[in-house]
Amino acid sequence: MRSVRHGLAIAAVLMGWSAPALGAQTDQPCDVVPMDCTFEALPFEFTVVDAETHRPLADVHALAEWQIHGVGGRPNGPLMVLEAVSGQNGVLNFPGWGPITGPVTGIGIGRDPVITLFKTGYRTLVINNGDPPGTKETQRVRRFGQHGRTYALEPFRGAPPEWLQELERVYAGIAFPRSDDQSLQFRGPYLNRLRRVWAEREKVPEGFRGERDLFWFVEKRMKFLEEGHR
Repeated sequence: MRSVRHGLAIAAVLMGWSAPALGAQTDQPCDVVPMDCTFEALPFEFTVVDAETHRPLADVHALAEWQIHGVGGRPNGPLMVLEAVSGQNGVLNFPGWGPITGPVTGIGIGRDPVITLFKTGYRTLVINNGDPPGTKETQRVRRFGQHGRTYALEPFRGAPPEWLQELERVYAGIAFPRSDDQSLQFRGPYLNRLRRVWAEREKVPEGFRGERDLFWFVEKRMKFLEEGHR
């Protein structure tokens, strides 16, 4: 009987040592052997208001991109892209996603996600995620550190060239470099951003537009996504 108990004790010790390794493999295989990682993100929301009146802003277009952490730390396009538009309460809601397979290099810290906000008549805003200390590029579950926060957009009162600079910041998203296949994979969100920027064309005097200006690139990119050519 004693030998049986002794054997069970040894087995329990061995199981205790093996359980963490097994759990690590189940949670994120790429931390154990060189292979693709698995990623997922939790849902989050935040509110956008006018910086002067502090009233909620409706029809703010938010483009969230989870950007791949490439070799040598260089960004390498998006692993996931989602969009949201604020309602009368100014709230932008993003659903959770995953699990999906991604590269062993992981997702960039602070770019998990990076969010661009656009609303006509307001200065654009780029939001980088704030991750807790110790977050790794290969961490499986990604949280938006500013969940529940309120952001203020500044009304735009500058000259047309300044407005063009604002549009250039966000017209195509910010997860670059990006392949054509990656753009086509997330065609909907990217196309909706381009269409909103294209609508600004009529508000910019012709004297500030050229033959190969920003809107030339916007139109070209829109056609590419609409037609789906690779």
